[in-house]
Amino acid sequence: MNKIVSGTAHSIIHFTNRSLIKNLLVISFCVLFFFVQVFFPYQYYVSAQIDNSDFQVGIHYVFEQDEENQIFNEVERIHKLGFKVIRITMECDPNPLDYNNIQNRRNDIFFSAVNSYGLDVALVIKNLESTSKVDYYLSRWGNYLRYIQIFNEPELSSTWSLGAMFTDDEVTSKFNIMYGIIESHDLDVEYYTNFGIGYILRSNIPIELAPKLNFVGLDVFMDAFLVTSPHFIQNLQKITNRDVIISEFGMSTTDQQVRSEFIIKGLDLFKNMGLPGCWLVYWNSAYDSYGIRNTETETKVGEWIAANTNKII
Repeated sequence: MNKIVSGTAHSIIHFTNRSLIKNLLVISFCVLFFFVQVFFPYQYYVSAQIDNSDFQVGIHYVFEQDEENQIFNEVERIHKLGFKVIRITMECDPNPLDYNNIQNRRNDIFFSAVNSYGLDVALVIKNLESTSKVDYYLSRWGNYLRYIQIFNEPELSSTWSLGAMFTDDEVTSKFNIMYGIIESHDLDVEYYTNFGIGYILRSNIPIELAPKLNFVGLDVFMDAFLVTSPHFIQNLQKITNRDVIISEFGMSTTDQQVRSEFIIKGLDLFKNMGLPGCWLVYWNSAYDSYGIRNTETETKVGEWIAANTNKII
């Protein structure tokens, strides 16, 4: 009888020890997981495998630098690579006496092309743009737009005076004026404003603008900022209560391999963080080395889109 009791007690102790070790291991892994996610979010997200096949990859096309006969084919090429959004800067000639000015003709060709291929367009309105020019542009091409960016990194925006920055009140008042002009056109669009990492020093600005925005953008360029970007993204989400899209992402370098690796790492990171999308700069760029057209990066990005998103041609 004593042997039976002794054997039973030994079994219970053995089972308890195994369960205790197992529980300790589970708890340890949970603590480690939490620690990595909180203190090293880049390492966590860049290696995670999270299903986010609706992730939207876009690109900024500087079509005003291309010839008129290039534009339609370039839009087709961007579409075939799997990009879903083309971001552009508002350029036009509002002079009623020059309705078919060369830039206006380029706009007509571009919007005809994106309409043919079903691509969404994100329009960037520069900080010092005149309301009359915006009014003309939206009256003529506004129905082709899906997103409108009101202001570009307003936390760093300068006035016409050299070196002078907008005060907080100026940012808000100028934003409201431009917002009112855009709203008067009653377009079926979503509004956003993009911010740089420097927003952290003037976080009151995204907080004040957010109620009139559908989402907010964040611009990421340097490798160091890519590694720390999860903290900025999560903070921007929290203070604005809005989704964050990476509205400008790229690297200016002639080393195609370095640029490709940087962009692919970023796409992996932002997709795994569950963000709605990431828009690259640039498809083409005459004055720096951001453009990916006709480079190894174009091929790598196309392959990444095909493997990671719902690519529809």
